[in-house]
Amino acid sequence: MFKADQTPRQLKNLFINPRFQFRFMSYFVALFFLTTISLYSTTFLFFWQMKEKAIKVGIPEGHVFFKFLGNQKQDLDALFIGLAIINLLLLLGIGFIVSHRIAGPIHKLKIQLQELDNFPDEFKLRESDFFQELEPLVKKLKEKK
Repeated sequence: MFKADQTPRQLKNLFINPRFQFRFMSYFVALFFLTTISLYSTTFLFFWQMKEKAIKVGIPEGHVFFKFLGNQKQDLDALFIGLAIINLLLLLGIGFIVSHRIAGPIHKLKIQLQELDNFPDEFKLRESDFFQELEPLVKKLKEKK
C-alpha cells in the first residue's frame, strides 16, 4: 500500500501547495461563472424575445401561451441550475487533479534541491504527473555532485 518512505495522505495534506492550487482552481471557477452567465443570458434572451414576439402578433398578456412559456422557462431554469452545479463540481475536481499533477513534481523538485547532498532516494514522478522531463535533469544534477 505505502512504500517505506511514504506517509499516508491526510486531509490536512490534501493540498501540496495550497497557494498555487487555490489560485489555479480559482481560474476554473472564474471560467465557470463566465460561461454559465453567458449561457443563462442566452436562454433568458430567448424567452424574453418569445414573449415580445407573442405580444407583437396580438396574443393578449393573460393568454395561456404566456403561462406555458413561463412554465417552460421554469423547467429550463431548474435543469440549468442542476447542470451548473454538476459542471462546477466537475471543474473543481478536474482543477484539483490537474493542480496536483503540476504542484506535485514542483514540490518534489524543491525538496530534492534543498537536500541534494542528503537525499539518497531517486527523483521519481508518477506517470500521470506533468514535467516528466525533470527526472533526467535531476539525475544528471545528482551525478555531478
